[in-house]
Amino acid sequence: MVRSSLRRGVAGIAVVLVIAAGCASNDSPPEAKPSPTPNARTQVTFAVYGPKEVIDAYKRIAADFTVQHDGVKVVVKDYPTHDDAMVALNKARAAGNPPDLFLMDHDDLAGLTEEKAVRRVDDLLAEREVDFGDGYTRNGLEAFSADAALQCMPIDVSPMVVYYNPKLIELDRINDPGSKPVTQETGWSLDQFRTAALQPRRPGVRGLYIAPDLEQVAPFIWSGGGDVVDDTDDPTTLTLSDGPSENAMEKLLETVRNPTLTFNEKALANRSALQRFEDGRLGMMLGFRDLTPVLREQQTLTFDVMPLPRVGSSATIARMSGMCLSEGSQHTKEAADFLAALISDKNAGILAATGYVMPSNVDVLNSDDFLQTGQRPLHSEVFARELRRAQMLPSTTTWPSVEEATGESLTQLFYDPVILPLQDRLEAIDAASVPLLNPSKASPSSSPSATP
Repeated sequence: MVRSSLRRGVAGIAVVLVIAAGCASNDSPPEAKPSPTPNARTQVTFAVYGPKEVIDAYKRIAADFTVQHDGVKVVVKDYPTHDDAMVALNKARAAGNPPDLFLMDHDDLAGLTEEKAVRRVDDLLAEREVDFGDGYTRNGLEAFSADAALQCMPIDVSPMVVYYNPKLIELDRINDPGSKPVTQETGWSLDQFRTAALQPRRPGVRGLYIAPDLEQVAPFIWSGGGDVVDDTDDPTTLTLSDGPSENAMEKLLETVRNPTLTFNEKALANRSALQRFEDGRLGMMLGFRDLTPVLREQQTLTFDVMPLPRVGSSATIARMSGMCLSEGSQHTKEAADFLAALISDKNAGILAATGYVMPSNVDVLNSDDFLQTGQRPLHSEVFARELRRAQMLPSTTTWPSVEEATGESLTQLFYDPVILPLQDRLEAIDAASVPLLNPSKASPSSSPSATP
């Protein structure tokens, strides 16, 4: 792995010596001149969000940078959630005073680039000798690129994996004698995943939970050779009813609709899947890296991770966030200097050590800052390996409305007593997405429904 390097300029200080010549006509000392006022620091505003541990890491990095750069002070503006941060960003932009550097989710990229709110960063980072060849994850860089340029720098690039409880799910009991064992390296098929979910037999305990939303359904469709939309960059319709997509959905529904494997909708309303997993009453659930420190808070809970099960080939989805430089920044140079420092091995390691963040810096992913040997999960290398198989859902400005609208329809597929014919259901979901993805084509009186 080639480590990225950061060119550091050293400002020279000119000292002017004034030599007084001649003698005064009297013995009084020359009049003292006031010392020059030192130059004020350039303030770089830095907006971030997340749990306290991550915010504290960002503040530590900002404080270290400020100490090491006499002419710059990084001021952190922190928010508890992404939504809070985006509300504040929009207000600051409207007032003509956006933060110089800010954290955002991949879903925000389309809107920000469309509004010309961000300044591309690839040329600035190249000037600072940041290596994009092998130093940072390829799909992270691709996810934050648009118009043939890197718009924002990926900071957190976690793929979805299976979290499981080894006390409920024993991998060595899944296969028949003589067959290859199921391991973190080999992964498992959907059939093997279903077999594992049958292991817990106690009352009030179930084997698996998969959320009825596009984020958790999409990897199974991709794995089965299907597509979620007709065009990821410019989607016009969902394609859940297409042949391979429908076949993958049918296989997934055979698993998630089995009442012996998963809790019903009423039970989950009373106590969430996460709470049941923390209580040791759920064998498996899907999640990203930021779930790790949440589960570690449960002192008696044992857990590990596995790749997502395969319908056909291996596939998963990634949840990513990136750091953007505001187009309206008055301190582009200083903000770019700080961004280059932020993604360095040292500082990416500080973020990784929180347990919440999976940095795009490849060297850090292979270091103990991220792997955290001896802590749960014991197989953290699964995250880095699965990232290579990760795909992304569209990030267009209309996509959030599609995700929200399909939530109810997918919930019905997961829990309604009768869902046949499945083809009709999926076609209705696809049709309902068209006016959402193309609002200009929707008639004023239309109110799309995904229920046939």
